[in-house]
Amino acid sequence: MQLVNPRYLESGYMWLLFVVGVFTALYGNVLIASLLIGFSLYALVMPSFMFRLAEQIHVDLTEEMKLFPNDEAVYVLKLVSTAKVPLGVVRLSGYLHPTVESEGHAFWRQENFVETNATVDFTIPLHAKKRGPIRLEAIGMEIRDPLRMFSLYKEDSLPRIGYVFPEFSPYPIPKRPPTLPGEEMVRHSAYRDPETFQSVTPYHGQPMRQLYWSAYAKTGELLARTEQPVQANEYVIVLDLLTKDGRALTYQMERLISQAAALCRDFEKENASYGLIVPTLTKDGITYDLQPGSGEVHFRKIMTTFACLSESDFPLARSLFERKVAKYSGNQSILRLGGDGQ
Repeated sequence: MQLVNPRYLESGYMWLLFVVGVFTALYGNVLIASLLIGFSLYALVMPSFMFRLAEQIHVDLTEEMKLFPNDEAVYVLKLVSTAKVPLGVVRLSGYLHPTVESEGHAFWRQENFVETNATVDFTIPLHAKKRGPIRLEAIGMEIRDPLRMFSLYKEDSLPRIGYVFPEFSPYPIPKRPPTLPGEEMVRHSAYRDPETFQSVTPYHGQPMRQLYWSAYAKTGELLARTEQPVQANEYVIVLDLLTKDGRALTYQMERLISQAAALCRDFEKENASYGLIVPTLTKDGITYDLQPGSGEVHFRKIMTTFACLSESDFPLARSLFERKVAKYSGNQSILRLGGDGQ
């Protein structure tokens, strides 16, 4: 906390003014003496009183915001005061993280009147700009005395108030041209591994429903259709944001994250089970290795991970990363995005 006051209100000057007031009371005008003594006592006592008031106020967060780029929303901060006296007009302010802005600015400020034992809402209009966490670098509270002579500033650190999730950029699935007469390719959602093909074979007594009449019209031969669906039970997205020598794929990072987010959205629509591996560590030494799962909670966890990915994360050793990928096998399908030359 920091007290801001004019130089003439410093305690040394006020004690001198108090002494002058006492002598004035003894040898001069009592009214003038009362004003001098009252003003000096007010200036000496008020700073300590304001410090005690500041200890009885704090800011509470409400819900966690979940936005996408260009979304508009209003976040509510709650100022809670347990003071036995009104605080008057209290100002909250802070700098927003570059992922969002408030009414076209990175700096936000608002004033509200705070009564005795009150909880007052402060609103922050937000516009999401880019992927990342949403937070105020520090929330500053300013309270002033009734005569507006002193200002007390108090800063509280706040955790993240939400996330801006990445945009969805569909993952391009390569097409395979037909190789047999009458063969066709059936496209499914991006979570397929990667597609389902229908091939044809000569007809030898197969059920009539398998006859491929469109192929018969083209070739004049009876052919049977054979479906070959390829679909795993679990899917693991490998988001490789590093080159082989450990350098970050900076120019591809946002595109790859958007494609991975689109894949996860398709997984969720299909009620599939999916996980995520990223070859980096957070500053706290936590690896991005999310086990396959499904449901709204899992989807939010994956999207939060995408929002938190940063170029400042620490690279994971390539050998350790490949070992993590290799442990998934069997019914788990690996979808790898990124890496050298991709």
